[in-house]
Amino acid sequence: MNKHPLDQQDANVPDKDSSDTTQPPPSKRSKFRMLFESLASISAKSLTQSLGSQDPSQQSTQSFGASQVDDNQGNPLSIAQTEGLLRSVIFPENITKPAVKTALPGLQDRIERTDQLLYCNILLRQDSVASWSPVASEEIVTGDLANAPQELTLDKAEQNWLTEVKGDPIGQDRMQWFVTKMVEAFITDATKDSTKVAEVVALGPVLQREPYRKLLSSFIADFDDSRILNVNLLQGLVQLVQSASPGFLVSDDLVKVFSLLRTHLEGTHQHSSEHLCHLTSAVSRILDVMADHKIQDLDRIMEHEPLSAVLSGLRDSSDPYLMYQACYAFQALQYVPDYETVLQVVLRHSTGMVDGLVKVTCVMKLDLGSVLEGLEKLQEIAVGAIGIAATVYGGVGSLRESGREVLESLKEGLGSSQKRPWYPAIRVAYAFVQAGQLKDLKQLIYEAPCRQDALFQWGICQLLGEIAADSVWTVATRQQAIDLLGYLYKEDQEWGRDESVKAWMVTILDKLRSVSDQAINSHAIAQFQKLDSGNTPRTQNPYPLRSHLPIPESSPILAKVQKIPYMEYELYKLRMQRLDDAKLSAKLSIYIPPMAKANLQARDNEVFPLMDKVRDFMAGDTQVMLVLGDSGAGKSTFNRHLEHELWQEYKTGGRIPLFVNLPSLERPEKDLVAEQLRTYNLLEDQIYELKLHRQFMLVCDGYDESQLTSNLHTTNLFNRSGQWDVKLLITCRTQYLGPDYRSRFEPKAVDRYTRVVNDLFQQAVIAPFSREQIEGYVEHYVPLEPRSWVKKDYMDKLEAIPNLMDLVRNPFLLTLSLEALPTVVQGKTDLYRLRVTRAELYDTFVRHWMAVNKRRLEDQRLDRENQVAFEELLEAGFEQSGVKFQQDLATAIFVHQDGRPVVDYINKHDKSSWKAAFFSIDCETSLLRGASLLSRAGTQYRFVHRSILEYFFASAICGLIKEHGEYDPPILPDASFTSPTISIHPLSLRNLAVEPSIIQFLAERVQLDSGFKDELLTIIEQSKNDNQAAQAAANAITILVKARVRFNGVDLRGIRIPGADLTGGQFDSAQLQDADLTGVNLSKTWIRQADLSRAGMGETQFGELPCLEELEGVSSCAFSLDGKFLAAGLYSGDISIYDTVTWTKIQVFQGHQKAVTSLAYSPNSQQLLSGSWDKTARLWNSETGSTDLILEGHPNEMKAGAFYAMSSSILDEVPRFRTSETGSADFILDGHSNEVRAVAFSPTGQQVATVSNDHSVILWDARTGASVFVLTNRAGAYSSIAYSPNGNTIASTGWNETIRIFDTLTGLLILESCEGNDWIMSLAYSLDGQRIATGSLGGQLQLWEAATTTLVPGWKEMAHTHGAAHTHGITSIAFSPDDQWIASSSFDRTVKLWDSRSGALISSFVSQMDCVSCVRFSPSGSYIASASYDKTLRLWEVNPLTTRFDSHDIVDPQLCVTYSPDGRQLITGSRNAPMRQFNADSGDVDFVFQDHLYGVHCIAFSPCGLRLAVGSDQQVTLWSAESRAAPFVLPGHESVVSTVAFSPCGRWLASGGYDGTVRFWDTYSGAPDHVLRNHPEYVYSVEFSPDGRWIASAYGEGKALLLEVVTSELDAERTINIVLHRENFVVDKLGCLQEASCDGDGTIRLWDYNQQHQSLRYILKEDQEGSQLTFSSCSQWVTTAHNTSVRLWKLPSPEHGQQALPLQVQDCVSVIEGFTRSVNDVVWRPNTLEFATASIEGSIRAWRVVEDNDGSGRVSVDLVWSSGPAVLVASGAVLNGVVGLSAMNRRLLEQRGATGSASSD
Repeated sequence: MNKHPLDQQDANVPDKDSSDTTQPPPSKRSKFRMLFESLASISAKSLTQSLGSQDPSQQSTQSFGASQVDDNQGNPLSIAQTEGLLRSVIFPENITKPAVKTALPGLQDRIERTDQLLYCNILLRQDSVASWSPVASEEIVTGDLANAPQELTLDKAEQNWLTEVKGDPIGQDRMQWFVTKMVEAFITDATKDSTKVAEVVALGPVLQREPYRKLLSSFIADFDDSRILNVNLLQGLVQLVQSASPGFLVSDDLVKVFSLLRTHLEGTHQHSSEHLCHLTSAVSRILDVMADHKIQDLDRIMEHEPLSAVLSGLRDSSDPYLMYQACYAFQALQYVPDYETVLQVVLRHSTGMVDGLVKVTCVMKLDLGSVLEGLEKLQEIAVGAIGIAATVYGGVGSLRESGREVLESLKEGLGSSQKRPWYPAIRVAYAFVQAGQLKDLKQLIYEAPCRQDALFQWGICQLLGEIAADSVWTVATRQQAIDLLGYLYKEDQEWGRDESVKAWMVTILDKLRSVSDQAINSHAIAQFQKLDSGNTPRTQNPYPLRSHLPIPESSPILAKVQKIPYMEYELYKLRMQRLDDAKLSAKLSIYIPPMAKANLQARDNEVFPLMDKVRDFMAGDTQVMLVLGDSGAGKSTFNRHLEHELWQEYKTGGRIPLFVNLPSLERPEKDLVAEQLRTYNLLEDQIYELKLHRQFMLVCDGYDESQLTSNLHTTNLFNRSGQWDVKLLITCRTQYLGPDYRSRFEPKAVDRYTRVVNDLFQQAVIAPFSREQIEGYVEHYVPLEPRSWVKKDYMDKLEAIPNLMDLVRNPFLLTLSLEALPTVVQGKTDLYRLRVTRAELYDTFVRHWMAVNKRRLEDQRLDRENQVAFEELLEAGFEQSGVKFQQDLATAIFVHQDGRPVVDYINKHDKSSWKAAFFSIDCETSLLRGASLLSRAGTQYRFVHRSILEYFFASAICGLIKEHGEYDPPILPDASFTSPTISIHPLSLRNLAVEPSIIQFLAERVQLDSGFKDELLTIIEQSKNDNQAAQAAANAITILVKARVRFNGVDLRGIRIPGADLTGGQFDSAQLQDADLTGVNLSKTWIRQADLSRAGMGETQFGELPCLEELEGVSSCAFSLDGKFLAAGLYSGDISIYDTVTWTKIQVFQGHQKAVTSLAYSPNSQQLLSGSWDKTARLWNSETGSTDLILEGHPNEMKAGAFYAMSSSILDEVPRFRTSETGSADFILDGHSNEVRAVAFSPTGQQVATVSNDHSVILWDARTGASVFVLTNRAGAYSSIAYSPNGNTIASTGWNETIRIFDTLTGLLILESCEGNDWIMSLAYSLDGQRIATGSLGGQLQLWEAATTTLVPGWKEMAHTHGAAHTHGITSIAFSPDDQWIASSSFDRTVKLWDSRSGALISSFVSQMDCVSCVRFSPSGSYIASASYDKTLRLWEVNPLTTRFDSHDIVDPQLCVTYSPDGRQLITGSRNAPMRQFNADSGDVDFVFQDHLYGVHCIAFSPCGLRLAVGSDQQVTLWSAESRAAPFVLPGHESVVSTVAFSPCGRWLASGGYDGTVRFWDTYSGAPDHVLRNHPEYVYSVEFSPDGRWIASAYGEGKALLLEVVTSELDAERTINIVLHRENFVVDKLGCLQEASCDGDGTIRLWDYNQQHQSLRYILKEDQEGSQLTFSSCSQWVTTAHNTSVRLWKLPSPEHGQQALPLQVQDCVSVIEGFTRSVNDVVWRPNTLEFATASIEGSIRAWRVVEDNDGSGRVSVDLVWSSGPAVLVASGAVLNGVVGLSAMNRRLLEQRGATGSASSD
């Protein structure tokens, strides 16, 4: 920093801001040395007198007061020494910016004064100041430097106080809360006097943004409303603006304030000189702030020029002060608007600028040297501009001696637009003062190039007066400001040449005499007396000397706020309480961050952190988030952890986290938040304040446990005016909800229609634990208490026990498993054979829990009464008593509280109720309760987990399984256990169909305990004769069906099971005569050949309506919008019209010559639009069937061009319409030259659209038939179109894999998606117009967000667990009327129902026998209609009971199946799912192979049964059946491996494939042996002869290859030409090989191989083409597969000499139907008359052949078990005399093959 030359002479007072002691080079500023040379005339005596007149008590504060005389010599100092001494004692150094300081309060002390509150908040901001690092950008210095971060020096007391408060977050919040509340109190105060104004604006620097802006708006509004000028409000407004923190002000604020002041200035107050001065001063200060903020949007016409005129009008004022303020304001105005601040203007002209950045120090101090250099250059520019003589600048004053003449000269330039250098110099001076740079200020005063300018001097004098008057500065600093004023007046020859300046200086000193501070008062008096000669002029008006309003002595606003309850303190106590609770809970539980997926059917690897999703929810606009999860998935644990995190992060004013246990509240649907807050003992007025002023994050746990069905967001009126402001997170068990659950959670719009607002709702599903999460959990579990096992022990056991790892992916079951594992495996040697279920884990855990509590009580010293009670319990069996206690409690909760888990018990009030048996203070009850799995919160009790309650209720029904040997069957409950009377049996208490978790527990118990299964069967049997058993029997059969118990062939005559849920049950050939099936759900039930004679079937549900049968394939369908009609387009070109009440055909529209591809009704349902392959579209009158318009023909040349729209008026050959000549049509319209693929009606009904294979879309006028626009696409043909709901746009898609949206009024393309990778075949708009769903040729179903400018994928493609949404192309898509569902149809013969928001698969409908061409919702949304090439329209019900998703609904084509040699296991392979191993007897899945085994086309067991060969894509995998490991993977095939076979010895393996080769492998080493490439086409089948010497392979062209094997060599080969047949395959008949060939006419020929020749043995004459033939083990039975059926043949022995025995169709002994897609494989079970089928529909079924013993020879085939998609199968069912069956349901069953007539009742 540059030094003044005189300062450099004083070696005793070095410059603390600079270490440079060398003489700087001469500069222009050295010319001011002349000024100080003139001071030689000043005597030491006069100087001593002037300074010695101070109050003696204050002299100690002056470093120069006693040092003016050399104490050693006693002589006066020299002039130079005196001058240097004076310069050194006035502002000798730059200091810290002053701040208000008071006594600091304790943490909980009452704050009495506003200045104390201000001081505390300033200190709290020190954290940000201390860590603040200035960035050298112009934005830093463009703000108000008064409020820029400053480097503060804290004393020890301040540091200690700050440390203490920082350790108490609530203490910090309390300080800011007071400030905010004071602002609110001031705003609402009607009497805003000067004290209150000064009190509140003093808080400006510490206000947060929101309260600051509210206060600013209040000041602006109040000032604007005042009729007369309110000086207090004016000064407060200006001070508030000046004190704004960075970023708090916006340009509009300053422009608004400026405009307001300008209006007042030129308006009513012009005649008041005092008001003019106040207004002009206010304008000046506001303009300063505006200049600092680079305001650029000030209207020069409306604001700038009028103010300039007003200020110029003040040139005639006789008041010099007013004159100065006007000049100052005028100069400030020149910098507004501008692109740089005043300081930037100065610094831009200095060398201190680097790359346009302001050079500042680390504490935001301006560099003095740069400032002076910049001002010097500005002065030179100004001198050149206004022609002032250079001698003026050089110090030779040429200004007129008369001050009046100076003012006159200033007036002359007041109206010009020149920027004068004195104004930026004054701004720099203020910046120095605000930064505490007083030494720099002093040097600026001496060296400023414009220091001779009278206006600069005016401004400096006022600034010094403000310093002296401001009590925030130290007394010494204030006195030095007075001294500097006196010095400039008396000794500075260039200062005060204008008499008005000296008059102003005297006036300032005069005003300082009246300040209340005695030290300042006396100091000012002394100076005044020395300077005032008696005739010195003074200003007339008493203008105040203050830059801001002083903080008042009293604090009325603070006193008022002190009376308000400090809510934050209550919240602080609540926060600490909840954090303490969380710490205690954390010690007892393990938290693993859960992962989540978008929907239930999303793949487990498509997951995301649930916490991240919740954080996004909290940060976004969504109001409700639903988190679903299975029982025990960790929902409650996550909720409590979330609350803990939110409380840890809580800041004052933020959302208050509130964990809500919904079951514990009485009325959560009405008063949720208030009721929860009352549990924390908050008062009603506090709750009311929170409701009005705070926001909440509600974490609601246990929606399902509270048995709620209401929408909490709606019923609590959340987020409405005057109501609770909340974000609502709700967790619920997945099993509790049906498919229409969204309405329970989605917020409703606040209007008379209470519309659902979908964009305010989101959801997530907690995913099962991954292996990594399980391992992490175990790692945290082991150290919780001393254990003998380590992490590895637990993980080894979890992985060794079959299926256990899948089971423990549920966190709660993982906890139970870890507790139970040591007991479960104790004494077990072969863990592989262990089978563990959820019910077993709970059993083991409960036993362990009771044993631990028993030992605890045994070790505990009990009082006499409790000891006696405990001994009695020990005698009775403590563990058994504890289990019984909890079973009884669970039962009572379901009986008395309908399953609501929380029990309130107050002994005084409830000792006579049922609760007393469990919660009284009786010793025995207390001991059992203390040992139970219960938790307590005050007077509320509950089981520790909902699943524990359900488990004990389930165990009350079935009991616990007793421990048994390693491989022994489970032991039944104690023999002493007697079943209760049926009327009080737990199964009679309620319909358990609505309690899926309990049903699941009981279903598992059935699989573990055959005795319980028998008991349930007994109850069902009892219902035949006991009406009281009906409810229990309904529950019993529901449980058994859930347990996959089959009732095939069972005698169920007369059973009473009303309301039972038999969904997916198997009742093949069951006897159900006279059964009460009222209200039973038979959706997707197998009732083939069941006898339902005389059964009661009122209100029975089947989940679908009877199909509508046509004589030809149905290619399209559409409902009329009034719901009265359903139209079906046929392949013949006809259109059938059905009445939707009776579902009968009422009309047929004829006219099209080819298939009707698309149908659409008009909005009023009076017209029907159809499109056809005959290149036309027709518009029909829906009542008469006459054709109003025919749209046909299209000019071929329209295909040119990449993509464009044409108006028909500019075409030479245009789409046209013509009048029908037959009378059946009013018009014929020519339009397309190729097949019409799709049609659509606009929502207005005035326009229709057609799309064709000729690459065009035509929009037509529906009234005249005229074409409006032709939209063409060179890139490919269109496939689908859809109007937006408002009709303004139309979306199209096609071969080019993009979506295009056009404006229907202009025909212009307005939106286009990016190009995809699959042909989009279909699309549909949602009813709200916000989304578009598309379906592709590859089976992908995609949802798009239709924004105004882009098409954005809404979520990943909807898909089932292993692949696309459909396995083949999607033919049609439809949204439900409420946008909740999406239905899709496909070439894969399925219809699927999806959740439109989450993408979850709701249900699959798989009954159609051919490709599904179209799907549509009924207008009510109750039905889905699907059209199919199988000549039917099927009608599916959409409701929670019949469309529940089941994992068995997943359609995964099954390709192959094989039995193990011992017949105990069945292995299956499929296209997209892993291989599975079934128990051949029960159909249970025993094992699922590794996930990579997809696309399995063939499987073979080795003869020993220890190895498996699996053929898939291009490889064969060898598996060990014992270890489930794959020792060898055999690559080599170049395509699919279609067949594999082991040699009889098991060492060799042959494989054949689509690549036309047969390969031989050594199974011991995995090495390849031979490759036979003699097959010109792909190999169908390969087989070894029974003796192992021959290999036969069958391949295309009707040939078989026979090879002789000798010592692993191919010794010879023989090609046998059977005949040219379509397909061959080799089968292994007992003792020999046989080859079967399938002819195109359905004939199957069987050929014998006897190693030497071949002979034709059998000819099976079929009426259907066959594809599979297999022999039973005894070789007497043969099955043949024929597309969707299987036929059973019994082969007679041919007579001697008969070469070929022909068998006709009538010789077939049985036909098995019920398949919806082709049967791909059939295999017989060894040594039994059972076989299994694998179908492309996804089913695996086991069948048993039964021959009657009565000698009749009758044969039946019964279903043993089935796995796969469940469908309603009723072929052969008998309906004679059924009662109550509706006509619709009877018709449905008859269509499915049921026979007999219903009762007339």
